[in-house]
Amino acid sequence: MKAFLCYIPVAILACLFLAQSACMEPQQAHIVDPCDVAEAVSRMPPSALRHVKAVCASARPIPVAYDVDVLVVGGTSGGVAAAAEAAKKGATVFLAAQRPYLGADLCGTYRLWLRPDETPDSPLAKTLFSEPPAARRMRNAVPFTYQADTASAGVHKDTPTPSVLNDGKWSSASSQSVQYDGDVTITADLGRVRHLDNVHVMAYQRRSPGLGDDFEVQSVVVSLSSDKQQWKKLSAIKNNRPGEALNQPWGPIELSTHVGGEARYVRLLVKKAEDVNRLLLGEIIIESEQASAETVQATRTPPTPMHVKRTFDQTLLDAGVEFLYGCYATDVLTDARGNVAGIVIANRSGRQAVKAKVVIDATPRASVARMAGAAVGPYPAGPRRFKYVAVGGQMQKGKGVEGREVFPPISATNLAGHAALEYVLTIQMNDGSFASFARAEQVARDKTWHCEQVDASETLFEVPPDPVMTKRSLRGNWPGAGRVNLDVFRPVEFKQLYVLSGCAGLSRAAAEKLLRPLEYMQAGARVGGAAAVHAKRTIRTGTVKVPGRPVRFRTLGDIKEDLTGLRGRDAELGFVAAPRQAVPIVGRYDVVVIGGGTGGAPAGISAARQGAKTLVVEYLHGLGGVGTMGLISKYYYGYIKGFTAEVDQGVADISSHGKNTSPAWSPELKKEWYRRQLRKAGADIWFGAIGCGAFVEDGRVKGAVVATPDGRGVVLAKVVIDSTGNADIAIAAGADYAYTDADSVAVQGAGLPPRKLGTGYTNTDWTFIDDSDIIDVWRAFVVAKNKYKDAYDLGQLLDTRERRRIVGDFTISPMDIFLERTYPDTIVISRSNFDSHGFVVHPLFMIRPPDRKGMLVNVPYRCLLPKGIDGILVTGLGVSAHRDAMPVIRMQPDIQNQGYAAGLIAATTAKTNKPLRDIDIKAIQNQLVEKGNLPEKVLTDSDSFPLSLDRIIGAVEDVVNDFNALEVILAQPNDAMPRVQRAYKTTQDKKAKLTYAHILGMLGDPTGAEELLDAVASAEWDKGWNYTGMGQFGMSQSPLDSLIVALGRTGDKRALKPVIEKTGQIDADSEFSHCRAVALAFEALADAAAAKPLAELLKKPGVMGHAFTQIADASTRTPANATDTTTRNNSLRELFLARALYRCGDYEGLGEKILKDYARDLRGHYARHAAAVLKEKPAKP
Repeated sequence: MKAFLCYIPVAILACLFLAQSACMEPQQAHIVDPCDVAEAVSRMPPSALRHVKAVCASARPIPVAYDVDVLVVGGTSGGVAAAAEAAKKGATVFLAAQRPYLGADLCGTYRLWLRPDETPDSPLAKTLFSEPPAARRMRNAVPFTYQADTASAGVHKDTPTPSVLNDGKWSSASSQSVQYDGDVTITADLGRVRHLDNVHVMAYQRRSPGLGDDFEVQSVVVSLSSDKQQWKKLSAIKNNRPGEALNQPWGPIELSTHVGGEARYVRLLVKKAEDVNRLLLGEIIIESEQASAETVQATRTPPTPMHVKRTFDQTLLDAGVEFLYGCYATDVLTDARGNVAGIVIANRSGRQAVKAKVVIDATPRASVARMAGAAVGPYPAGPRRFKYVAVGGQMQKGKGVEGREVFPPISATNLAGHAALEYVLTIQMNDGSFASFARAEQVARDKTWHCEQVDASETLFEVPPDPVMTKRSLRGNWPGAGRVNLDVFRPVEFKQLYVLSGCAGLSRAAAEKLLRPLEYMQAGARVGGAAAVHAKRTIRTGTVKVPGRPVRFRTLGDIKEDLTGLRGRDAELGFVAAPRQAVPIVGRYDVVVIGGGTGGAPAGISAARQGAKTLVVEYLHGLGGVGTMGLISKYYYGYIKGFTAEVDQGVADISSHGKNTSPAWSPELKKEWYRRQLRKAGADIWFGAIGCGAFVEDGRVKGAVVATPDGRGVVLAKVVIDSTGNADIAIAAGADYAYTDADSVAVQGAGLPPRKLGTGYTNTDWTFIDDSDIIDVWRAFVVAKNKYKDAYDLGQLLDTRERRRIVGDFTISPMDIFLERTYPDTIVISRSNFDSHGFVVHPLFMIRPPDRKGMLVNVPYRCLLPKGIDGILVTGLGVSAHRDAMPVIRMQPDIQNQGYAAGLIAATTAKTNKPLRDIDIKAIQNQLVEKGNLPEKVLTDSDSFPLSLDRIIGAVEDVVNDFNALEVILAQPNDAMPRVQRAYKTTQDKKAKLTYAHILGMLGDPTGAEELLDAVASAEWDKGWNYTGMGQFGMSQSPLDSLIVALGRTGDKRALKPVIEKTGQIDADSEFSHCRAVALAFEALADAAAAKPLAELLKKPGVMGHAFTQIADASTRTPANATDTTTRNNSLRELFLARALYRCGDYEGLGEKILKDYARDLRGHYARHAAAVLKEKPAKP
């Protein structure tokens, strides 16, 4: 009765409102009962909605991604240890990590130092806290002076008194090296006779044909002397990596030898490789006897973040544990008896279920246990003390700020280090909600940031004050991880759940001891072992499902999300049922921006400056996207005016030197400028959260679904700006989109950079990455850590240049760009050229390659509007444009200005409550003109299409001159192609005839097939094109390649003979474009006669076997070069040929077999493409 009575006031309010509505619009009246309250109040003004705390999600099946014995939630050090130990005990294990790496409790908080009384003893701990070799060597280094028998040269000269080779710095070939133009003998004077141990020479090595003037050491001969007269020659140190292309900064490689004995002088004869002209040396280290164990422990250098992350990755891989990054728990699964039986996770691939017999909650605040309903203490409101670490810069002071310098300093690869400043901050907390912690993180940055800072904690550290009630409580001192009763990790009434964090049932003093890394990993291993035993004797009862919760309301809208699963795993593992659910409302805003990157941060700033209540949600812990977190901190092109000009000046203003550094900048400075501007404008910032769905009512997006460490919730908003760069929210809401599919696997090259403290621009292009495929994301991060294993850290943002693009109200084509099309609703001016980072697919470019000419492009507002959906704008790489048009409109300055325009539009719309398509676009343009984003001419622009008939007629005549005006013909093919046909039939000029035939054939018209047959049959293979990512301009296929494709697309079966003949001349050494050309031609012909020649080509040595289906294979076969293209060239060639074979009826099942291999490839674009092709029925042979 009490449960019913509590709804009476709400029902009365709803009835009164509906009665009023019925008088005005009778057709909208509803019958009100306690289950329909929210449906009624959903039409009320915001002031009447404050009591509504949730929206309703309809019942739905959740695809199962994993079904294991033990599930570990949280990528903490304790969680990793637990997962590895459970696997060693025979359990199947899956680990879900929120961050894009493992070890968040160490790296995310910068708690990397061991205390003097802490000694690693387990194999994992010893590996994790093994010191960087440089630190060990420099501890024992002997000071010395030196002279060389050859003068240093070039721009890498030594100081007048030689010092560069003994200054403890060797992490930059450009600024920390000495050049010698030939072999050199260097003599070091130690000042007195010393007992020596080892000698090391740090030498840079570059093998980059495109750059020229490489450098490499062949060998070093070491000699010792006590008097500089008598020398003892030791054996030569050989370079064991000759010819290897190292990543920038090109090493250094280490040439070392044990010397032993006593000497005052050390002579080094350094010889260059025979095929290079110079040496580039970084450092000489001469070691004396080893330091004592006490000295080592007192000065132990902390591990680098890269070492921590890679060690944890390898620990799980070696143990056979499956794991993913970027996964947030949103729901708990239960079995028929109500036991915890897994969780539901949200990530960039949507939501999936993970079944498990036992769950270990290794999240910092026991998120899973709280979701399950475990009893917890209250989080005390008021001032709380948090720890936060800044690296570099000056110690900050102020109220509630205590600081100390931590020793030894952060050292990446050498003696030079950055001061580590540990702060204890007193911050006011309203409660223990995610929003409260998000605010506290911003306050911490406000209090501690300094312009010379090079890094900082991602999150605050606190021993949780609100532990979970467990089966046994420990109120005294910490007994040690090896002795603690494991019942302190088991919540009351939850048999299948362990809480492995500071929320365990311990005194807060004991919890602090538990969270020290050595203790935490040892406790984790014990919990993991117990969980494995527990799982073996556990029998799952009944159906696993998302538990039903009473829902006493219904909303008009619904939660929309991606439930397609992880690469079809649900076909094997099935689904779990989720009943109709209440999803809590976790925020109410005018504008919510999902993604705080290149477009998202400007959008948030712009909206908040207009007075809109604004929230920016960002997965990483820094704003600015590719130019900050992605380390591409330099403009290549762009329209550097308006808001972008403000950004550049603002970043310069907060730097220590106050100079305008455009087009390059410090990522740390730019991140902070964005953050400060959002704070100044009154916006809220949520780091460490992702958008994972949309709340939609009648085709209008009314909010975004956000996954945080606390779980899943809805942020209601009048306008949502999807700045994920991947159109995640728009697509979840139902927007159509273009991406890799059965028709195309063309995608721009992607990178993931190594990170060196204090440096900026690090541009890479070595793979393809599908942002929407969490398995591919995992693959990229794991492989990159091995690829850059010697780096200080790894970037956390995938530098992908092409992602999912919405189908909008308008789609920009390459013709629009070349023809400088104008629009009445232009909101962005873009400036770039066709830097395609790969091959092109549009007929315009397959006939006439793009050049390197820069151009200005108008981008209309309609490109940001998903067709058929209101309430949402899409920015960045997710806008509506043909993939071959994207290189010209994706430059950072232009996306920054685009985001600013989107924020302005969203805030304006929020004030009026009108649909986005009803915006006064001229008023918006006027404001953008005033800001400098747009030139004044856009105010009077109209659509310059359709083109006049005279222009089309002229283009048909002019196109015979090197395909001039081809863009005019392709802009309006219905008008142009009949005229091209007539021109082909009437011209007597052989070159003109072939030109017209070429155009007709490429568009599938057989009119000119005869001409194309003669041209292909009589031609020899010309110079083709191998896949090129970085710096790809112009042709991506040869003239003959283009003719072959055009011939195949005519559909004329006579094409088979010359194309088969050309196919027989191809092998693994042939250029990729030739293989692609014959494959595309055969696909268009779809004739069984092509199957055998294609199979024979595939069987030639080196053509097959390039799929990466195992992570170990992907790691070992990925070259070190930061712009490598070999793996993509090989895989694309094989995939194109196999696809053509399959579509021509296949031969002995070879095409299907290869496609099935690629459908399991860890690289998402290949897998997505191959799976889509396999869904087609192969042509009958």
